[in-house]
Formats: sequence, C-alpha cells, structure tokens
Amino acid sequence: MAATATASTHSPAVLTMPRPQRSRRQPPRSSMALPYARAASPARRRDNSSGTSLPDDALAGIFARLPHAADVVRCAATCARWRRVVATSAAPLSPPPPFGRFLPHLAVGVFHLPKAGPTTTRTQPRFLATAASSGLLGRCGRRSIGSFFDGAAAAAFDGSRPVSSRGGRLVLELRREIRAGSVTLCVCNPMTGDAAMLPPLSGDDTPADYYGCALLTGDDLHPTTSRRCGAAFFRLLLVYTSRRGGGFTALRCYSSDTGRWGPEARSAVSVTTKELRDIGGAAVRRGVAFWPLDNGALGVRLDGDDPDLGIMDAHLLPYDCSHEWLKTRLLGVSPDGRLFLVYLGIRGGIHTLMAKMSYFDIPDDEDGGFHNGRKESSSDEEAIPTHQMKMDYRDLATLKLRWIGDKSGLVLFTMGGRGGHDGAHVLSLQEGTVEKLADEGHSWGSAVGFEMDWAAYLSSMAHDPRN
Repeated sequence: MAATATASTHSPAVLTMPRPQRSRRQPPRSSMALPYARAASPARRRDNSSGTSLPDDALAGIFARLPHAADVVRCAATCARWRRVVATSAAPLSPPPPFGRFLPHLAVGVFHLPKAGPTTTRTQPRFLATAASSGLLGRCGRRSIGSFFDGAAAAAFDGSRPVSSRGGRLVLELRREIRAGSVTLCVCNPMTGDAAMLPPLSGDDTPADYYGCALLTGDDLHPTTSRRCGAAFFRLLLVYTSRRGGGFTALRCYSSDTGRWGPEARSAVSVTTKELRDIGGAAVRRGVAFWPLDNGALGVRLDGDDPDLGIMDAHLLPYDCSHEWLKTRLLGVSPDGRLFLVYLGIRGGIHTLMAKMSYFDIPDDEDGGFHNGRKESSSDEEAIPTHQMKMDYRDLATLKLRWIGDKSGLVLFTMGGRGGHDGAHVLSLQEGTVEKLADEGHSWGSAVGFEMDWAAYLSSMAHDPRN
C-alpha cells in the first residue's frame, strides 16, 4: 500500500488505483533494520514455510550454536527449508555429540565379499542394508561398492576386499592378487563419494602376510575443539609381520595431512601369525588403538607431535583368563568410554545364545593410562541373552564375529551348520535383539559393518521428510 501511494503521488494519471483497503499501522523504523532481513511477499513467505526471512548462511550459523545435536535434528524437522539448510551444512553443524547410549540406527549395513578365497578381477564387495536404514538410504537393495561412486572411480574397486570400517569410513584393499608383492589401500566414505587412494606398500615395506588395521580420526587424536582437525583428516595404523630382520612384529602409520606412510617401527609386543590372521579392525579409546590377542589386548598409541609418525608406544593389557577363540571375540568401546571385550557363548540349560561383555580397568592418565590397564574379573561380566536364538553347543564351531560398531553397539556375526541360524546376523548390545541379514553369510569372504558418521546421518535425516 505504501509503494502504491508513493507512485500515485508522482503520476496519478497513469495508474489504476486499487480498491480501498484498511490502512495498516507501520512498525517503528528501527524494528525494520534487522540483520540479514530481506523483503518477501506474504504469498512467498507462506510458500517458504520457513518461519523466518533469514538467509541460509545465517540459519546455519544459528544451528551451529545449538547446545545439543538433538536440537539440530528438531530444526531439520520444522520445515522443508530448514531441512535443506541442515542437509547442506551438516559437516560444520556436526561435531560428534556425547551420545550417552548406543545408537543402532547409525549402522546402515554390511560390505562383504560374496565368497571366501581369491577374488576375480571384476568382483567388487557388495553392500547389504539393514532393515532400519531404509528410512535413511531408501530402497537400495544389494549393490556393489562401485555404485556409490561416479565415473572411472567405480572401476577402481574391482577385485578389492573390505578390511575395516569405522567413523563413517571404509578401508579397502585393492587388487592384491593382481599387484603381487604390494598392498594398496583405499579409505573412502561411500555415503559422500569421497575416496583417498594411499601410496602402495611394496618390496620390503609390504606386510609379510596378514595385518591388522586401525582407523583414527581427528576426534580420536584431538578431541578438544581448539585442536580439532578437518573433517577429511584420518590416520591409518597397521600391525603386521615385517619382511626385515627375521620377521618381527611391525607398526606403520599413514597420515592424510602428509599423504605418506611413516617409517616402519618395531612393536614391543609380538603378535603371532595365527593372531594376525583373524585380528580384524581395532577399537579406539582416547587415541589408543586396541586389538584382541590370545592373552591380552594390544594397545598402540601414536605420538601426535611426531611429524614422521615413527614413534609409537605398544603395550599388552592382560586378560584375567585366556581367550583363545579368535573368531568369537571383539573389542569395543562403551558410550561412557570404557574398553570392553565381547564374546558369544551359549547359556546353559536353556541353550540360548548369549553375549558377554567384560570391561577393562584403565586409569584416566595423560597418556590414556593403558600401560596400567587390565581386564576386570570375569565374575563382573555383563550378560546379554538373545532369547530368540536357541541352539546347540555344536553350532558355536561355525560362529565368527566379524565387526562391532563403536557408536551403534551392533555386532556382526555369521554362522553355518544346520541349527536353523545359519547366515549373517547383527546383535544389538543396546536392545539385546538379533536381526538376520542374509542366509548365506557363512560363505562370505571379508565382511565389515558400516556406520554413518554424524554429518552423513544428519544430512540423510534432513533429506528424508519422513524423519
């Protein structure tokens, strides 16, 4: 109305006056000078349904100052525009929150090789989604790892195998059968399409046979915001048998910020070939990587101030009793930051599959206290029965624990035999329930579960209006 009145004052002869309307009181001039304010018609404001005329960058700045991640999720559920802002700004909005409990929905599926043994040059790991991830990923079914990437990058995963997974990243070994005498690893995020091809380890630098792998992020090494690394930062730590000097246990680390491997370091703790064969991925607590061995947990701490990544501290945290069943145990970290050993067995009498969690006592010293840590008594174990899985002791002979999610609390395991439970399953330590993923899991080759990082989880929730 004000714009029409101004125009009519200058040229009343050429304008058609609108129908008389009730005049509206104008707000004080000072209240109209809001930061980031921009004009919008009433119809446009109704269509936008955003509840504010602030631009996207200002909204993202407000969301970034919210005290809890749950508040960001609620903002994403408010309207389509806020959902888009959260989705496009998920990374800066999403320093991992202190969860306080396991979040099973962060685990979205499993990457696996369909069959054990040597892979062909065209075989790629397959992805199998969990039932709960359909709201985040849609109907994706079974798909190859290459389908998550564009163009020529997809073919790079032919003949690869999954090695480890943690923190929203997947570690793949590329075509070892083709490149005999060398190991080439790739660290990727299938949810975002990002991939980092690491320099190959060849000649005397090649692991002699099997190796363990630990993936550490900036939040593991520098948890305070003042020293937080970029979202793309990671370090990859290997433990293996060296080809030098009679075959000692060696450690070596790659850093994404330098783009190179550090020198080979001798471990103070020896690891046998039998232990390395099934060592799998590592649990990470306060910047220390832990692998389960026969008589204790191997802990390795990097020297964060060593630019060459050649200084590492290795120590064995003893068990209170031997755990020599390599395929039936894993290490994890509880939501309150305690390292635990989880293994599966059968509860006597009712023959129910049961998970048992036994915690480590690790002092909270400057270095993580792992030098003085040890596993607590087995009498203090926490038992989690799975009432829907009744079986015989003979079924345990085919049981194999594959992976544990440190944020979701899901344990991936496979079984064979004729007990009615053959296949691939995930056990929720939070709920004590088991979901069957596939019938043929016992025949799989390498297999690891996959958890979204918090940024990808926020983005997926924001993109789906059902959430």
